[in-house]
Amino acid sequence: MIFNKLTKKPKNVLENILDSIERHEKLLVTYLNQHCFNTYYEDENFRKILDDNFFVYQADLGVFLALKFLFNNSIDRIDATEMNKRILEELIKKNVPLVFVGGDFDEKFVRDVSKKKLINLVSYYNGYFDESMTYEVITELAKKSAQVFIIGMGVPKQEIFATQLSQEMGSCVIICVGSFLEYYLGTKKRTHVLFRETGFEWLFRLITEPARLWKRYLIGIPLFIYRVIKIKSKNELFELQD
Repeated sequence: MIFNKLTKKPKNVLENILDSIERHEKLLVTYLNQHCFNTYYEDENFRKILDDNFFVYQADLGVFLALKFLFNNSIDRIDATEMNKRILEELIKKNVPLVFVGGDFDEKFVRDVSKKKLINLVSYYNGYFDESMTYEVITELAKKSAQVFIIGMGVPKQEIFATQLSQEMGSCVIICVGSFLEYYLGTKKRTHVLFRETGFEWLFRLITEPARLWKRYLIGIPLFIYRVIKIKSKNELFELQD
C-alpha cells in the first residue's frame, strides 16, 4: 500500500534528490495527493509503476489528513508546489543542468524566463506531444547532457513517461511535478495563501477550471475519503515509514 512508503518530511525529499545527484544515482520522484491516490487505486499499471520505481512523498491536505487518520503520527504537511519550488531553488544554486518537459510554452519564453531565474536549462520539450512520438522524444532527451529532468505532464502520463525515459538513461534524477511549471514560469497563478493553508485551494481551481476539474474534486474527494475509511476499517496498513 502506497501510504506505507510515503516520505513525510520535506527535508527528506530534498536530501534524497541532492544525494542522488551527488552520487550519480538514478532516482525517480513524484508526489501523492488525493487525485493521485484515486488514480493509484483504480489503475493497476500506475500502481505498479509507483510501487516498483518511485520515491514518493505525501503532498497537500487530503493525503496529509489521511495519514493523520490512518497512523495518528506527527507529520509535516507538504505543499507539492512549494516543495518543487524549493527543489528547483537548490538546483539553481548548484547550477545543475536541467531539462524541462511539460506545459505548452513557446521555447523562447521558457529560455528567457530560465535565463532570468539563472536556471541552467539544457533543453525544453513541449509536454503535449502525441503518444505515438514518445519513443522519438525519449531518444532525443537521452542525448541531452542533463543531470535532472523535470516532467510536468499530469498523472499518470508523467510517471509512465518518466519510467520509460529512465530506462534509456544512465544516472539521472527525474522529478514529476504536475502543473508546477505553469506556476513557476508565471503563466498560471495560485490562489491566496490563506486558501492554501486552510485547504481550499481546490475550490479556487475548480472555479477557474470547472470543465477540467469538476470530476476530480466533486466526485474524487468523496471517493478518496470513502477509500481511506475503507482501508482503515480493513486494518491493511503497517507502521508509516520516513
